[in-house]
Amino acid sequence: MIRDCTMTDRTVWTEMNREFMSYEYGEENVWEDPMSKGDPGEIFDRIVTAENAAERLFLIEEEGETIGFMNTISFLSVWAHGKVLFLDDFFIREAFRGKGYGKKALNDLEELLRAENYRRIQLMAEDTNPRAVYFYRKQAYGLQRISFFCKYI
Repeated sequence: MIRDCTMTDRTVWTEMNREFMSYEYGEENVWEDPMSKGDPGEIFDRIVTAENAAERLFLIEEEGETIGFMNTISFLSVWAHGKVLFLDDFFIREAFRGKGYGKKALNDLEELLRAENYRRIQLMAEDTNPRAVYFYRKQAYGLQRISFFCKYI
């Protein structure tokens, strides 16, 4: 269900990220308008062509159709005693929500990361997105209250 992106995925990944950005940016939040920052395809190119990139892009597919994506970054953590994957963006197209695809994709990611000796997955869900908060809690992700600060430079 999930797979690493390749250069042939640029168009579909870029289209879905734009769809995700316009969906998310409609809410009140601290993010600057991501659509004004440039072409997401340029970020895709840098990540997919980089050797040993910490970033990793996944597509979520069902019966040959791309239905979502995950944008991630890996790092080492003293607290986790090893590799951690930060799930930055997780998007399932609206027509496929509520049908178990998100749960399956998250389970596939966890299975892949166990095989690659990761120690922890972490992510953020904004309080303005109660469906996401509910989803992650239902998938047994523990809620850690933090203050997240953001400053564009």
